[in-house]
Amino acid sequence: MQQPIISDQDKSRLKRSFRKDLKGPVHLRLFTQKQSVITIPGRECPSCSQTQQLMEELASLSPKINLETIDFYGEPQVARDSGVTRIPAVVLSKDSTSRAKFYGSPMGYEVATIVDGIKAISRGVSPLSMDTRKKLRQVSQDVHIQVFVTPADANCPGLARLVHAMALDCPFITADVVEIQEFPALARTYGVRSVPFTVINEYIRFAGVVTESQLLEKVLQAGVRATQEKG
Repeated sequence: MQQPIISDQDKSRLKRSFRKDLKGPVHLRLFTQKQSVITIPGRECPSCSQTQQLMEELASLSPKINLETIDFYGEPQVARDSGVTRIPAVVLSKDSTSRAKFYGSPMGYEVATIVDGIKAISRGVSPLSMDTRKKLRQVSQDVHIQVFVTPADANCPGLARLVHAMALDCPFITADVVEIQEFPALARTYGVRSVPFTVINEYIRFAGVVTESQLLEKVLQAGVRATQEKG
């Protein structure tokens, strides 16, 4: 019998919290792979089964949370349509949109990133300030934010929640939170030496925690056209 990942005490706390805070339905999609005794080279996913167990435990805590499990290799078109490029991946949404993602197993401090995302979607109320939401309306071209995190760093969830909130608020923004221990090659590509580390549209890169207004400034730099066309 599998040992539960979420303790009974935490389950009780989350159940109470979800009962109080969740208003509308939330759709979670877990992209994973079918469990098999044979491992195909290049398709290893050591954390897939753990991630599936965690997400199933979370979804069981509220009838408002709907979890759909998708075989990444068995349904490649669904993965492509959702912009999912690696596994495990959790996509948080109210409907079929796929702008807020978590790549890797959201363990440790990162459970909070998923829980807060669920609450924000369900309540339909952005955690962003009114000023930030107003300025995000200026974004007129695609912005791709990647935040690299580890489950053991308490500074990461705050920034992860912030980028997911921006993605949920603005249709031009997609936000990927990436657990670097599971995707070390990707972290090396961007020269990540500490977490959190943020990459926006490939060319804007910075380490450490930033405030909402500082992140907004970087997002506007990437997403607002330098010259508005006239006429």
